[in-house]
Amino acid sequence: MSWYNAVLFVLGLSFGSFFNVLILRYSPDGKLFDFRKLSGRSRCPKCLKTLTPGELIPLFSFLVLRGKCSSCGVKISWFYPFTEAVTGVLFAGAPLFINFFYGVPNAVFWNLTAPLWYYALVLSWLLVILSFLVIAIIDFRFYVVPDELNIVLFFLGAAITAMLSFGKGFPLLPFRESFLENYVLLFSPAQSVLWNHVLGAVIGGLFFYLLVILSRGRGIGFGDVKLAFASGAVIGWPDVGLSIFISFIVGGLVGAVLLLFQKKGMKDRIPYAPFLVLGVIATMLFGRVIIFNYFRLFGM
Repeated sequence: MSWYNAVLFVLGLSFGSFFNVLILRYSPDGKLFDFRKLSGRSRCPKCLKTLTPGELIPLFSFLVLRGKCSSCGVKISWFYPFTEAVTGVLFAGAPLFINFFYGVPNAVFWNLTAPLWYYALVLSWLLVILSFLVIAIIDFRFYVVPDELNIVLFFLGAAITAMLSFGKGFPLLPFRESFLENYVLLFSPAQSVLWNHVLGAVIGGLFFYLLVILSRGRGIGFGDVKLAFASGAVIGWPDVGLSIFISFIVGGLVGAVLLLFQKKGMKDRIPYAPFLVLGVIATMLFGRVIIFNYFRLFGM
């Protein structure tokens, strides 16, 4: 790992610590960015002791304290170091992946010789991934997808679409408008970045809206409709179609396991956003490989 990746990892840990505050102080009946709830010192949830700066060092403090409060000894949730560590990895890894996907040498990127719009593109993708992470955790904990983050994703999708459509002065590899790469030719009726992202938003949103109508709101909520719409705006069509397909498979398998081991009943709720987020990330990382192996499985 180079020095700049190490710096990004540490910076990501700090953002992960902030996300912990954002998520744990979130109230489903309020606003995500409620600064009245975000202000104030962090405390132990049991003994209410105000934490010292030394107890707030991301990841390090959890390891030093061995996962326990220094005052009352109550166990600290694994949620804290998990969020911090994942955010650190995303900060360090996202630029590497985006550079690799678009065929941009890291030397060009870190020497600041790429055009300005490309740095904005990488930053936009990083914000997209972090938004997905926060959405998945909040839905897992509270069974709700914050509207604020759906709006953020939509505008990030619009920005990414604009940069891929109109960014000039830097040659990107062919078929890098879609994470399915050349397979976009088979699944998309339009070979336009703009129209594919519009199609992704419309198809994703309408599909889940129909599910809400057919299930009468018992299977899918409107938060999931908005998330599918925003996800389609970010990754476009046909990527969002593969993401939804993966989310249904993974969600079905997890649901079956939970039922088998009696962790959930037939009428119990299971948050869907984490599965859709997982589908989107899997499509971004392995979309072309998944389609390639699917065709090879059937001898095509």
